[in-house]
Amino acid sequence: MRWLFWALLFLSFLLINETTVNWLLAVVVGGYAPQPGFERATQYFTLHSFLSSASFRIVPYAVLCAVVLFSSLKKSSSGKIAIYCSLAAISLFHFWGYWGMQHSLFTSEHTSSTSALAIIFIPIHAIWLSAVLGALGYGLAKITKSAFSRV
Repeated sequence: MRWLFWALLFLSFLLINETTVNWLLAVVVGGYAPQPGFERATQYFTLHSFLSSASFRIVPYAVLCAVVLFSSLKKSSSGKIAIYCSLAAISLFHFWGYWGMQHSLFTSEHTSSTSALAIIFIPIHAIWLSAVLGALGYGLAKITKSAFSRV
C-alpha cells in the first residue's frame, strides 16, 4: 500500500480517541469555545490513561495491518477499495462509539457507570464491522467493475 494509507491509518489511530471526541462534544454539544472545551476535555488526561485505552484501540488497526501486509488484497483495485472501506469503518465506528459513550456528560442524561466498558468493546466490534464493510466494498467494486466492463 502507498504511504497515504499508512498515514491515514496512523492519524486515525492517533486522533480518533476518547479525548478528542470529548473535546468535540464540549464544543458542539456543550457549547464551549474551542480553548475552554479543550481544557474541559483534558482536565483528567494522563499519559497512562491514554496508553491504556490505546492498547485496546490498536487491536482493529493491527488486524487491518495484518490483512494489508499478508493478503493479496493490496494487489487489486477492488482489494484496495476493501482495505480503505475497512479503515473508514474502524475510524467512523470508533468516533461514533466514543461520541455515544460520552454524550451524556454534556447533556442532562444520566451517565451509566458501565459506559467506560465501551473503551474495551468499541474496538472489538470495530473488527467485525470493518470486515463486513470491507467485504461489501470489495463486492461492490467487483460488481461495478464487471458492469462497466460489459458496456
